[in-house]
Amino acid sequence: MSQSTDLPDPDPEQLRLAVERLLDETVDRDEALHVTADDLSIAIPMRFGSDSQQATWRFDGDVTISADGVRGPLREWVDLLEE
Repeated sequence: MSQSTDLPDPDPEQLRLAVERLLDETVDRDEALHVTADDLSIAIPMRFGSDSQQATWRFDGDVTISADGVRGPLREWVDLLEE
């Protein structure tokens, strides 16, 4: 259960698939993704594994995300980073 929202923790596989789709769409569009957030906090794992410490990213305002690269399954990138 998430401590800040009382919502169940997201399924890691569903979250991975969502991130993969978002990255693929962003690379294909060749455009930045613009998000406006109002007091948003996100817990980001500092390494892979369920027991990893987490950093908290806080956003309040506009965030622009751009991806420049080649499409590919997220799992391939994770495997490459672990080598």
